[in-house]
This record gives sequence, structure tokens and C-alpha cells, in this order.
Amino acid sequence: MREHCKHRHGWDGQTLRDAPRGSRVRIQSFSCCPKDRCRLLALGLTPGTTAEVSASHCGACCLRVRDADIVLGDDLAAAVTVLPLGEDSRA
Repeated sequence: MREHCKHRHGWDGQTLRDAPRGSRVRIQSFSCCPKDRCRLLALGLTPGTTAEVSASHCGACCLRVRDADIVLGDDLAAAVTVLPLGEDSRA
């Protein structure tokens, strides 16, 4: 039987939860239930979008996406797979 809302941590790269403060990342994919996926998409976290991690502590991940500051809980941040961008990458 398939369980919903079970997150696979780091299955295909780095997760948003693991990205260090100040890093720029590109959203790759999600490994969460459809309800959580819909929430992430509504917040502007679509695959291919770049984000900057401003903080990651106390069970939360703060990031800047599309000129907006967003805070995700630790479990939801662990469901977002990202690709780290180099310092010379452009959004």
C-alpha cells in the first residue's frame, strides 16, 4: 500500500534543507504528496526556479524566491530537491 506524505530525503541530489545559508540553488523536483506539491507550486517554487537560502535553523528554511521571502518547515524543505548553483550563475 502506498503511503502519502512520506518524504524521501536526498534521493537525487541535495535537498533544500541541506543547502547552506547564502547559497543559490535551482529547484529540481519534489518528493512529497500532491497536497504539499500544490502548496510549493502556489508559493512559486516551480522546477527550474532559482532561490537563495537566507537561513536554515530551528526546524525551518528561509529562502528568497521571485522577490519574496518564504519560510518552509524542515519536513517540507527536505522534500524539495535542488541543484546548487555556482557563484557566477545568473538567475
